[in-house]
Amino acid sequence: MGNCGCSCCKCCCWLCCKEEPKQHKPIRVTSLYDYRCRTLRDLKLNKGDILEVIEENQHWLYVRKCSVKNQEGYVPKVLVKPVDSLEAKVWYFENVTKRIEAKRCLLRPENNEGAYLVWRSAENHFFYLSVKDGPYVRHYRIKEGEAGKLFFLVSQKTFPTVSDLVEHYSKNQDGLCTQLNAPCVMLDRPSLPTLSYDAEWEVDRSSLAKVEKLGSGEFAEVWHGVWNKNIDVAIKEFRVISPEIQTEIKIMKEYKHERLLKLYGVCTVSEPFCLITELMKNGSLKKYLISHRERKDIAFSLMIDFAVQVTEGMAYLESKNIVHRDLRADNILLTDMQFCKIADFGLADFTLPGDRESTFAVKVPIKWMAPEIFDNQVYTSKCDVWSFGILLTEIVTYGNDPYPDKDKLACIQAIRRGYRMEQPQACPSSLYEIMKLCWRTDPDERPGFTVLQEKLMGLVSEPISELE
Repeated sequence: MGNCGCSCCKCCCWLCCKEEPKQHKPIRVTSLYDYRCRTLRDLKLNKGDILEVIEENQHWLYVRKCSVKNQEGYVPKVLVKPVDSLEAKVWYFENVTKRIEAKRCLLRPENNEGAYLVWRSAENHFFYLSVKDGPYVRHYRIKEGEAGKLFFLVSQKTFPTVSDLVEHYSKNQDGLCTQLNAPCVMLDRPSLPTLSYDAEWEVDRSSLAKVEKLGSGEFAEVWHGVWNKNIDVAIKEFRVISPEIQTEIKIMKEYKHERLLKLYGVCTVSEPFCLITELMKNGSLKKYLISHRERKDIAFSLMIDFAVQVTEGMAYLESKNIVHRDLRADNILLTDMQFCKIADFGLADFTLPGDRESTFAVKVPIKWMAPEIFDNQVYTSKCDVWSFGILLTEIVTYGNDPYPDKDKLACIQAIRRGYRMEQPQACPSSLYEIMKLCWRTDPDERPGFTVLQEKLMGLVSEPISELE
């Protein structure tokens, strides 16, 4: 998004206060995606449409099409970018901030040799050009001259903009591993902020239709549904009403992060209560891992990438004093580009220092539980860390259940005696050491999720290539 340059406004917006509004030039944006109208107040978009911004709020824009008279309406802000901005380029991936993420995107089977993308590092804020080179991905740091006026891969060949640099290497290999061919595919669409511009939080049940059951558990069923006859959503329908439902609603409504499943609305006026969320058609990480179990063709670096993404979402929850209490591969959902989203907050809870509420009676998967829970001690974020260690074994074993040789009771007895799962086959010792850190008996000795993220990132190396 463009940054507001007005000193009287701290928000990031395209329209802000001006002393002389008449001198304000219309802001023009371009649509990066197609968009179907959801309500009569929406405006249909085709990818590439040029729009003039009339009004904006936090998540929506009221726009006018520049190519057609009298076509105005609301569109989601996340689907458009300022005309001629770097963010509007099809090869610029704003949501990629690490080399390992760029690699995962480029190794998609839809990409051919020379597929590429440009992204900006969250760590050092440098731009990078990443290129598919056979079964590998090469990363080139885009260096900048003074005040960001020149961009180059080698000092002898500079360009006034990143776009000019990309255009040059699309026509000339000029030392790159391969000539830039086509931008990396982007299968994901941004998650929309709400169902529509004027959608109410309490959704009219008559506006929902079930299409296909996706799964079921002890307390609820999850359906692929349709809202307002044309918008795909997921519907989580509860069999019974319990306090956990209100907790799940509160957490999903108030706390938002790119690694958390987005909640769009609820049905709580009458039973059965429902949560309406974004639809993740690819299902769970568990399902994905099992589908690759026979071929065993997931690169270790991509396995670690899954784990790192989970730590990002869990570190956010940890910072908000929220304990998930059901962290496992079944509750990690995947986008089309294999970005992770943590889901199923039905057992989640808020914790405060000194909170000693008993949680032993809560029905959670035994084999993911920390030993202190068996002694009816407080459930903290360090219990989630223990579960994360178990989740790591799921990832490295292509979705195997933990403690396969023990039933639940035998598992509890063994863990209380100090037993820890043995090093999984094909699991590097360095990763197993991280698992054992998660499984320390004293919760205070287990690392937090930010530390775990750093340790996991240290296991994989995505070197930067340099042009001669």
